[in-house]
Amino acid sequence: MERLQRFEHLKDRFRQGEQVTGGWVSIPHGEVAELTARHDYDFVCVDMEHAPTDVSDLGDLVRAIDAAPGDTVPLVRVPGNDEVVIKRALDAGVGGLMVPRIDTVADAEAVVAASTYPPEGIRGTAGTRASGFGADLPEYLDGADDAITRIVQIETLSAVEQAADIAAVEGIDALFVGPADLSVALDVPLDYGAVMFEEAVEAVVGAAGDAGIPVGVFATDPDRFGTWAGMGFDFGIMGYDAGFLRAGNERLLAAYDEDWG
Repeated sequence: MERLQRFEHLKDRFRQGEQVTGGWVSIPHGEVAELTARHDYDFVCVDMEHAPTDVSDLGDLVRAIDAAPGDTVPLVRVPGNDEVVIKRALDAGVGGLMVPRIDTVADAEAVVAASTYPPEGIRGTAGTRASGFGADLPEYLDGADDAITRIVQIETLSAVEQAADIAAVEGIDALFVGPADLSVALDVPLDYGAVMFEEAVEAVVGAAGDAGIPVGVFATDPDRFGTWAGMGFDFGIMGYDAGFLRAGNERLLAAYDEDWG
């Protein structure tokens, strides 16, 4: 299947430590997803955790990303580490998962099991969009386990302390830090220069490096891109759709008030 080849290419790039770029969709509308994917991101992640996106929306958003020119791979951040939600998200045809609040090895192992077919995992089998509604089911069953990218989020002190063991779980392809959530969990909200925050990031980056997998960050401020890179992050998700709308409106209104008001 051509789709699985595209998915596997992205997974290989993660595993080989190549630079990848990610987009983010929090507005559950197909045109927003397609427009985002047109900008040549390597992947676009659809948010189901902090966005009003449900499984029925997800199918339309994945189709929209697929419709854009190029080889952008649709990923999804599921709302939680739930095998039923993971199964349904994969059935919609995504090429990978981001799973929030992975605090332990058992959590990470559950992600791999939910996204892997038996006998190694527990993912259910069906003729869904992912397998061409059954037409490509034999090929999909043969290749999906090795093509799906599995990214887990490190967001708590417990996760930081166990990051090395989490990163070493077979089947986990990348760690990911949401700096806002991690800073709040460490009681230094949004203070990315706090010693505690920097030490936590250093621990996560080191754990990922020891396991031979990359670690990414949610990077909404281009003025901080160099800082994130200097802290050892391997890849970033470059802001999000709602943030772009807000920033664009603020910039234009400021210019209007200055030059026209």
